[in-house]
Amino acid sequence: MNVRNLLSSVVVVAVLTGCNKEVPPAASAATSQSQAVREVGTEEAEGGHGEEGSEHSEVVTLTPEALKNARLQSAQIQRKPLAIGLTAPARLAFPQSGVAQVAGRVPGRLASIEVNLGDRVKKGQVLGYLESPELGRARADYLAAATKAQVAAENFRREKELFTKGITSAREMREAESAFTSNEADRNAADARLHALGLTDPEITALKAGEHYSSRFPARSPLDGTVVEIRGTVGQEIEATTPLFTVGDLSELWALLEVSEVQLATVQPGQPVAITVQALPDKRFQGKVAYVGALVDEKTRTTPVRVVLPNTDGSLKPGMFATAEILTGTTASDDTHPQRLVVPREAVQKVGEKQLVFVPQGTNQFKAVAVKTGASSATEIELLAGVAPGTSVVTQGAFILKSELSKESMGEGHSD
Repeated sequence: MNVRNLLSSVVVVAVLTGCNKEVPPAASAATSQSQAVREVGTEEAEGGHGEEGSEHSEVVTLTPEALKNARLQSAQIQRKPLAIGLTAPARLAFPQSGVAQVAGRVPGRLASIEVNLGDRVKKGQVLGYLESPELGRARADYLAAATKAQVAAENFRREKELFTKGITSAREMREAESAFTSNEADRNAADARLHALGLTDPEITALKAGEHYSSRFPARSPLDGTVVEIRGTVGQEIEATTPLFTVGDLSELWALLEVSEVQLATVQPGQPVAITVQALPDKRFQGKVAYVGALVDEKTRTTPVRVVLPNTDGSLKPGMFATAEILTGTTASDDTHPQRLVVPREAVQKVGEKQLVFVPQGTNQFKAVAVKTGASSATEIELLAGVAPGTSVVTQGAFILKSELSKESMGEGHSD
């Protein structure tokens, strides 16, 4: 009886032991991923920098297409003085030569719209057509006057030749000259009327006798750019000055700042400027001071400063409010910090409570390395632990790798 009880106890223990070995797959994956995050945090605490061969560093992998679209750039971590600067609010705007309003130029009716909002257009491209009876009459009058002037010119030339040969009289030659002068004046008046209606010299020269005297007139773009506004509607009666379209070149914008009078002495043309906007908080845009105003506003005691800002990807929009950080110099060396280990600020990304940099590991892989940061400036941040001098880290596009890492942490997997 005691032997039977002993055998039953052994079987129960064996079953329970086998059950404890079973781990649901989802729980196993979550535990593994949590362990990876903990290991990155351990590296930060130990001041390590993810030496090669570490089994627990998180790695972001991009597909070749994603890598091309990301346009990543990297830089080496260096020891140098920390850059310093000043911060000022800014407003983004089109350059003066980078935006144009297209008006009707002739009174009439908007017959058609040939573009949509957001379309990329070339200089001279037709944005819409206008119907203008006044333009049609002016074209007809010009062609009639031009034809008469040409006939009068030929007749005057012939009369001069005949007078030279003694075949015609001086009175007939003077009559031909008078007719030529009168018809030429009529042609010039008709030409001036077409110019007043908005036609250019090439458009006027292209008019030919015998063609239909069309009242249809094209509204053309004066520059390469994007259609950012359409005000007119088909059938609308318009005047010559009625604005119909706005075309802007978004490839380069201005950041307009107001710098305090007391800080003005530190701002010079050519200084680098970092721009951030609320819509893209993880991204920093780089520009340069192009102009420092010559006057100080008597009420605000500020001076306007203009920054030229490349915008090749079109992510910045005119009218956005921004924060501008102007690099005005570097920190002075001292015994405590003769030089600092610094990287561009965009290289350091915050994920949860951690600060990470991304170290390229191959063609399309990037290791997330936890770092400890120190002092910062308008464009740079000091690294106290986590990476060694000379290490290459991703600068431009690091926020894209941060996004991919966040997806993986939420269980969405790699980008490939």
